[in-house]
Amino acid sequence: MAFYAYPTPRLLLQAGASGGLGYANAPKSSLSDAISGSALYWKAKAELGYRFSPTFSILANAGYSQLLGTEAALYKGISAGIVFNLGLDKLGGGSSGLSTEIQKQQSILPIVYYKNDKTPIAYLNLSNGESAEIRDVKVSFAAGAYTSREAECGAYPLIRRNKSVVVPIYANFNDKVLGFSETTKLQGDIRIEYKILDSQRSASKVITVVFNNRNAATWADDRVIGAFISPQDPSMLELSKYIAGLVRVHSRPEIDKNLQYGMGLFEGLRVYGVTYTPDPTIPYVQARKDSSSLAYIQYPYQTLSYKSGDSDAIALTMAEALESVAVPAAIAALPEDVIVAFPLDMPEAQARTTFSNLGNFIYDSGKVWVPLRASMIRDGFLRSWQAGVELWQAHAQDKTTAKLVQIDEAWKEYLPIALADVDFKPTKPTEDSVNLAFENVLGRFITAEVAPKVDRLKAGFEGAGTGKQHNSLGIVYAQYGLYAEAKAEFEQAANLGHLPALVNLANVAFLLKDYETAASYFEKALATQPGNKAAMMGLARARYELDAYAEADDLFARVKSIDPVLAEHYAYLSSKVDVGQALRASSAAADRGGGMTWDQEE
Repeated sequence: MAFYAYPTPRLLLQAGASGGLGYANAPKSSLSDAISGSALYWKAKAELGYRFSPTFSILANAGYSQLLGTEAALYKGISAGIVFNLGLDKLGGGSSGLSTEIQKQQSILPIVYYKNDKTPIAYLNLSNGESAEIRDVKVSFAAGAYTSREAECGAYPLIRRNKSVVVPIYANFNDKVLGFSETTKLQGDIRIEYKILDSQRSASKVITVVFNNRNAATWADDRVIGAFISPQDPSMLELSKYIAGLVRVHSRPEIDKNLQYGMGLFEGLRVYGVTYTPDPTIPYVQARKDSSSLAYIQYPYQTLSYKSGDSDAIALTMAEALESVAVPAAIAALPEDVIVAFPLDMPEAQARTTFSNLGNFIYDSGKVWVPLRASMIRDGFLRSWQAGVELWQAHAQDKTTAKLVQIDEAWKEYLPIALADVDFKPTKPTEDSVNLAFENVLGRFITAEVAPKVDRLKAGFEGAGTGKQHNSLGIVYAQYGLYAEAKAEFEQAANLGHLPALVNLANVAFLLKDYETAASYFEKALATQPGNKAAMMGLARARYELDAYAEADDLFARVKSIDPVLAEHYAYLSSKVDVGQALRASSAAADRGGGMTWDQEE
């Protein structure tokens, strides 16, 4: 039986006692008879030691022992000595007196691998079972090729003997984990470095890390969609840039460009063959009910490859297509379905005076959004739009449910994932099929927008209509790209002596790229109204397209002196602005092909 204590980390006190049956052989003496055989004994001992290091210490000891006979002690005496203790088992670092236990370990989502340098993958209960306090404790983690470097998990100046700390385990995982297409286990190593009595020691703990597949996510935070949408996805760019190019060729300059890109991309994906198919394992509706459960979310390249997906997959695919051509996108993950939305290029005030039905939009963050119900892609853009509006309105009163998650905002929390091992190129639909789909949807949209406006204007006609009334009707037609109808109305207005119709006839010629005719009409308007800003700016634009840059520059300067705000929209006309400003102005003027100023004055 022994007891020991450490009054200080370097001092050792030890006391013990023992006894038992031993063999004795003692000759006859003057004090006792000879004895040979078994005898009882007992002894007690005390030690005081100083530890220079965990492997070397000096101990002074003293003890007392007795060997007992049948009547009296055969032997008794005091002993003392000095012991040099060399711990051979601890040379070279030796075994550790630390105990380690993993706690609160969870499986990891590959899509947020980069967050584990701040979000623990587990917790380590670290107990100091050494014979003294330990100092300068450092805990780190690495997992071979799947980590870019060791992660520093914790540093503790002092952990006293028999005390413990709970250490959060962080990891610097790299994008290799994005290769996990199924649940995967890998081994990591927790390394603990510390000092005991100024001697450097180390210990390690092997931990098995479980990764879910790279499609795994939860709907606990809707912003997680940002991880699945990459504007640089080569599979998407192969298709979206192709469709956007066709839209650009066939677009109407006076119709909102984002609206036309949205129409073209949605119809392009439909023509490509994307269909709505609920996930057979975990349908979106089911996953949405329990936001803590794992859901399977397809990357857009997978949706393009399979040509099908659940509503969330189709919404993300459309959102990525929009973002890849610089049109912002947003997602609203509602209980029944997912809405994908994009904003008009025009400001809200302009939208409210442009469109017939203001209820067809979502007004959020100072923008006017077009909502599309993703699952209705086979029904086409216009029906999907109407269904998106109805679904949004059904939840609009519940602000916790009806919320738009803008993709650029989601990226601030969840970085877009670019998968390096994807080698898929979609087969592009034919130009004719995309063009036909785009022209059809744009035509139906224009008819739906123009018809009620035309009816209202014609209902107010005085007889056959005044020049002003025909001019107003012509502007409605022109703003929706119905140039033949617009030209007829402007000509009638001009014949009735309505001078602004000359500017508008020039605008139509400009939009049709007949710049000579446009310049002629603008000059006629200026001859009768020398101060007409719309005619002056229009003539500057026509001269610019005819390569008469000096005249365009002079006309632009005259407009700028009269109306600086108007001139700012067409700064590309001036030789006295920097390239960046000119490019921004060019964009504001609808790539120099639109942005016309329609004249409605007397």
